[in-house]
Amino acid sequence: MIIKPFEAVFPNLDVISDTQTFFNTAKEKYRLFKEQAFFHNARQSALYVYQISRNGTTHCGLVAAVSVAEYIAEHIKKHEHTLVPKEEKQAVLLEERKAVVKPILLVHRSHKELAELMQHICIKNEPVFEFKMPLSSSAHRFWKIEKEEEITAIQAIFNEHINTAYIADGHHRFSSIARLYQRGKTVEERQKYAHVMCALFPGSDLQIHNFNRIIKAFSEKISPLAFLARLSNFATIHPLKKGRLPKKEHEITFYMKGEWFSLEWKKDVVSEYARASLPVLDVSMLNYCVLEEILSCTDIRNDTRIKYIEGPRGLDALAATTNGRSSVAFCLHPLDWESFFRVIDHGLVLPPKSTWFEPRMLNGLIVQVIE
Repeated sequence: MIIKPFEAVFPNLDVISDTQTFFNTAKEKYRLFKEQAFFHNARQSALYVYQISRNGTTHCGLVAAVSVAEYIAEHIKKHEHTLVPKEEKQAVLLEERKAVVKPILLVHRSHKELAELMQHICIKNEPVFEFKMPLSSSAHRFWKIEKEEEITAIQAIFNEHINTAYIADGHHRFSSIARLYQRGKTVEERQKYAHVMCALFPGSDLQIHNFNRIIKAFSEKISPLAFLARLSNFATIHPLKKGRLPKKEHEITFYMKGEWFSLEWKKDVVSEYARASLPVLDVSMLNYCVLEEILSCTDIRNDTRIKYIEGPRGLDALAATTNGRSSVAFCLHPLDWESFFRVIDHGLVLPPKSTWFEPRMLNGLIVQVIE
C-alpha cells in the first residue's frame, strides 16, 4: 500500500481558551479558526506516530497520507455501503473547507516489525504535540517521523507486507475524496485529492465493541408472548436474574418488559444461514430471524422501529432507552477481528451498525490542508 509524508497542521493550544468547545466545533468552524490563528503548520512533510492513552490502555497507530488510487483499486476496503447524497455533501464541505480535519480511520493486520519501529521512535524522541482531554482520562500524542531512513523503512513495510487496509470510520469521507479525484479534468485538479490523511492502526490497537439495538416490536399484530413464542423457533431462551453481556458468539441477551433474557441460536438455524465457510454473524442472524421473519422488516437500514446504541454506553443505558412496554433491547456479542477481515475479504459488507470502534479521534487535532 502506498503511503507518503504530508504537511500536518496542529491546533495552537496556547491561544485556545476553551479546548472542549474548539474540538467539538472544529469540523464546522475550521475556516474561522484558521483565520483566528488557532492552527499552525508543521512546515515540513512527515509521517506521525499517533498514540492515544485512555483508561490505562495505550493505542498506537501511524498518521500518513494514503493514495486515493489504493481506494479505487479496492486495496482499501469498506465494510458498509455509502449513500450518494451523503458523499456529495461531504465533497462540497471538503471543497469549501479545503482541509481534512480528522484522519480517516483504517485498520490493518498487525505487523511486528512496524510496531517495533514505531515504539523505538517514541522511546528515543519527545512528542511534537500532546493534548489531554480536560473532562476525561484520555491523552493524544504525536511523534514526528522525518528522517529519510525511517520514512523509507515504514513505506517499505506497507509496500511489501500491508497490501490491504479496512475502513473503520470515514466511509463517506473517503468515497467523497475519491469522487473529487476522479472528477478532476487536469493533472493539477486530480493531484489535490490524490492523497488523503489517514490514521492506520493494527487490529491489536483498536477495539471492536458491539452496536446494540432497541426494536419497537409489540403492537396490535404481535404481543410480547407471541414474540417470545416466535423467537423460540430460532433460539433457545432462558430468563436471567439480572442483565449481563453475552458470554460468547451466537448468544444475545435482551431486555423486555422489565426483565432480562438470554437467547442462543439453534444449531440448525445457524447452519441454514452459513455461507461458504464464512463466519455466521449474530447481527445478521438478528436481522434475518427477528427483523425479517418475525417483524416483517424489509428495509432494515431505514426502518424507524430500529434504534442503535453503542456498546460502551452499557446495559443500564440500553435498558433505559426502551420505549415503555413496546420495545425490546438486544445486546450483541462484539465481532472479532478475524471475522471482520474474512467477511470483507470475500467482497461482502457488514449489516448496518454492526461495529463501534474505539478509541475515537477528535476533529481538528491534526489537519491536512488540501492545496
